[in-house]
Amino acid sequence: MIRSQFYILSVGILLLTAISGGAAPETVQLSNSVWTVDIATQSLAVNAYPVESETAVPISAAQPGFGNVADFSQDDDTVSWRIVDRFLTVQFELVGESLSVAFVHNRQTSDTLRLTWPVIEDSQSLRAYILPLFEGSYVPQNDMTWQNFLSERGPINTTAGLSMPFWGLDLTDRTLTYILTNPFNNHIRFNKTSSSGLGMQVSHTFKPNWEQRKYGLRISLGAASPVAPAKQYRHWLQQNAEFVSFAEKIEKTPTAEKLLGAAHVYLWGGKLLSEYDVTDWKTFATRLTGDNKIATRIWTQLNTKVQKVLQEIVQSDYPSKYARRVVTRAISKQLEKQNFYDSSLWVEVPLTPEAEQLSSRDVSTLSLTGLYRRNCLLFYAVFSDTLRHPDEWGDGLSLKLLEQFAENGLDRLWLGVDSWQEGFRHPTAVAKAKALGYLVGPYDSYHSIHHPNEKDTWETAQFDLSLYESGAIVNADGTKSHGFKKKGYHLSPLVAQPYVEDRVNGILEQMSSGFNTWFIDCDAYGELFDDYSISHPATQLDDMNARLARMAWIRDTHHMVIGSEGGAAYSAPTLHFAHGMTIPVIGWGDPDMKSKTSPYYVGGYWPPEGPAVHVKQVPLKPNYLYHYYDPRFRLPLYQIVFHDSVITTHHWGAGSLKFENAIGTLALLEQLYNVPPLYHLNIEEFSKHKAWITQHYAFFSPLHRQIGGQTMTDFEWLSDDRLVQRTEFGDAVEIFANFRTDAFEYESLVIPAQSVVARQIGRGEITVFSVE
Repeated sequence: MIRSQFYILSVGILLLTAISGGAAPETVQLSNSVWTVDIATQSLAVNAYPVESETAVPISAAQPGFGNVADFSQDDDTVSWRIVDRFLTVQFELVGESLSVAFVHNRQTSDTLRLTWPVIEDSQSLRAYILPLFEGSYVPQNDMTWQNFLSERGPINTTAGLSMPFWGLDLTDRTLTYILTNPFNNHIRFNKTSSSGLGMQVSHTFKPNWEQRKYGLRISLGAASPVAPAKQYRHWLQQNAEFVSFAEKIEKTPTAEKLLGAAHVYLWGGKLLSEYDVTDWKTFATRLTGDNKIATRIWTQLNTKVQKVLQEIVQSDYPSKYARRVVTRAISKQLEKQNFYDSSLWVEVPLTPEAEQLSSRDVSTLSLTGLYRRNCLLFYAVFSDTLRHPDEWGDGLSLKLLEQFAENGLDRLWLGVDSWQEGFRHPTAVAKAKALGYLVGPYDSYHSIHHPNEKDTWETAQFDLSLYESGAIVNADGTKSHGFKKKGYHLSPLVAQPYVEDRVNGILEQMSSGFNTWFIDCDAYGELFDDYSISHPATQLDDMNARLARMAWIRDTHHMVIGSEGGAAYSAPTLHFAHGMTIPVIGWGDPDMKSKTSPYYVGGYWPPEGPAVHVKQVPLKPNYLYHYYDPRFRLPLYQIVFHDSVITTHHWGAGSLKFENAIGTLALLEQLYNVPPLYHLNIEEFSKHKAWITQHYAFFSPLHRQIGGQTMTDFEWLSDDRLVQRTEFGDAVEIFANFRTDAFEYESLVIPAQSVVARQIGRGEITVFSVE
């Protein structure tokens, strides 16, 4: 008796599988003009034989214990059967030059089922793994340092641990590419083999909350190029209409064009009045300690520590940075209070029309921008002979620093602030940034939710009690999923959307000059959840779609240039930019990077004017240099796929100037890949690093304007030690990087040591960037 069943496989094609009751052969064979594939039905071992080659290409090793096989069927290009004990239907199909593999779990059950396939073992032909770990990694099979790093890392989630759902094998004279057609609920494990090699296993978990439980791969042979797998993945995206170019994004959001040629900068200051806004510290402190009624009122609001510092400033001709910052923090805190203004105290103080108008209004009707403006104008009216005008106040986000940027030729910048409060504090600077052609916007997040009474909280995690009690993501065991740093809970994106809209609309409504870019943390990192909540159940797919929807809402409703952390492949059609792809988070949880006695201590989140964790330069541990920076092991896989779709740079915890023993190498990688740098700046930090920043910008920015929205069409090593490299951008530009300490000659072109050379294809024009 013959029956027919239809399964919609993850490749998106409706396939008819004819199932018969006959016994399955131990080995079946599929063949076309590209290769012959041998498949063992009992063990799921698969070997391929390319045309004109007698050498087998192992695709997956044998595994025991799959159980009985039934309902075998085969036609010219397809073979399928059922693994009875596991309620799995297996299908292999030759589709053009690829082998399509699909597993469907066809039993409704409350249990999970884990399937491991493929299993990749050490072999003589396996030279290296090609892995999209952040930007991309080349992992030699016999490299013990990499073996230890990957085998000790534990399971790698293929949405959070891989930037793109594929990997490749360097087989010396060819590559083998595996593309996951279902990127969810997969984990990769690496293990050392008995032959001192590195093995790899991929597992998929079929979860009961998924209506359609499928797992699939697309496997292809390719050229002997380390970026061939990335090219195949890009082609697969384009075939499936899942690729959106940056040019298309600019059509929809024209302001996104400002990203081309822009360096990325986080600005720090964190308060209304900065140390640079007091023009006469001695007089200012003397007046604050005097008997003026307004000064007396302010004085009584200050704690004894601040009062003591002010008295010391009165006695000093050169107050310390510490003293200046203590005082300006305390004054800024006073200036943000609703009750700062007492009309009886300002009766005899001449006010500007703007100050009079703001002071005449009921304070409850003022936006935060209006409240801060009112208080700053009132304060300035009393101390104007010792202060800059409030329009000029601020440190990172200030007219002072913005004008320095412009004077130094930095005409395109993405400027981020760690809090939307900075927009309320310094609206004149926001307007100036936009007038200069910059993008400026806040850090935001909807990843975690805290109790409204939580003391050690952050503004992005605050919503309301109702959402705190009902909006948490629920684990399979019924417990709530703890949020970042185990604080609060992870917030379901399915219920967060009204709060997203209220927050974003509310922020922009309070601003006299709104932001034109928005950064949402975590949403593009790849950490996706199966939510077992009764009121808002979700699969990882649902979770992903809700995250993308909220970013798209901000982008489209407010015409924002939208960015997020990471830039995982699923987010690429939505995002304009991403932070954390070129260099990701490094050493999370490493005690050496958290211990104040360690030379590798990255610093804390203090002071607010420039948190040490971002601006303090420290050495990076050798093992991290090896895995994250060493150019011998880096590949521009993400750029091959998405250079003309998403602008990517570093995680803000690993900025371009953070690790002092990696600055030069990273600068060469940035220029080679044509990706922007990321800096953390205030007035002091820009003064320190201005020469380096402007040198880097002079090379990077013109090139990125030219090719930032174009495809990276190739990458190759030009030397056996892999320290001389070349990238190509269509028929426009080729870029050479020499990471060696001596010059290298390539086809009559001399590439100086520790340098990058960009050559205009066809015209021969050359520009050089050197770090020595």
